[in-house]
Amino acid sequence: MSRAIIVFNPRSGSAAAQGDDLPRRLAARLAERGATATSIPFDMGRRRPGTWRRRLEAGLAEGAEQVFCLGGDGTILAVAEALIGRPVPLGIVPLGTANLLARDLGIPLEPAAAIEALVDAPTRTIDVGRVNGAHFLCASMLGMSTALSRTREAARGVGPLRLWGRLVRKGLWMLGRYPYRRVTLDLDGRSRTLLTRALVVTNNPLAPEPGLYPRRPRLDLGLLGVYGVHKGPLRELPRLALRVLNGTWTEDPRIFHHVLAQARLGERRRSRVTLMNDGERLRLTLPLHYEVLPGALAVLAPDTPDGRAA
Repeated sequence: MSRAIIVFNPRSGSAAAQGDDLPRRLAARLAERGATATSIPFDMGRRRPGTWRRRLEAGLAEGAEQVFCLGGDGTILAVAEALIGRPVPLGIVPLGTANLLARDLGIPLEPAAAIEALVDAPTRTIDVGRVNGAHFLCASMLGMSTALSRTREAARGVGPLRLWGRLVRKGLWMLGRYPYRRVTLDLDGRSRTLLTRALVVTNNPLAPEPGLYPRRPRLDLGLLGVYGVHKGPLRELPRLALRVLNGTWTEDPRIFHHVLAQARLGERRRSRVTLMNDGERLRLTLPLHYEVLPGALAVLAPDTPDGRAA
């Protein structure tokens, strides 16, 4: 019989409503396919740091052939880091707020439907982003967006309406107080200096399409997307927000966007900055060196309707 590992984060956005039923349901479906499954609770608490990671590594050493992660993008990144460069595929059952990677892989956002889609899904390889040695699967954010992400994490479990209310209030408060950063971008050998409050680097570029969560059509191009907003009058913010929502942001001169293989971000002096990689906060020292590890992660992903892997 083949062996699988299930890592379940009970603190992810929608996990509380599901209880322990999802890991049991997934284990039962795998058993029908002739696989035994070991469940590991994901725990980042101070009392037991790294316990889940040691158990995961032990399971991989014993020959586990698949790993399933039930959680949000931050949990998925933590589990994926144990699998980078290995042939063992990662199956994602989305339980977070945004679930960006699941969206881009074409995995259903309803957990039960995701389980059904994954048990027979083929294995694909996708790229992994890296900045100064720290990995990200979706996006690395610097500036004002990191503070908004912390607000989102603090409001986890309050419901979508209250969550967006808090984000709007926090965003409006920060618009009058959050400083601009003068950053120098080295974009494939081309240097640019700009003033901005937010910078986002994505693992493979975003598509200019309508929607709250911009989509990455491909996760295997070996490229970065670099995005931000130039300094300008506050009265233009409604227009910028509309541009993002309706997918016409590439047409606005205040929104900069670049697609490239590597990027370097620095300032005149070396300093420590706060980043959010896939929603997880970390501190790094400038300059920041961004790159892509092509095909570094194996994942389980259903085929798209046209027969092409997501």
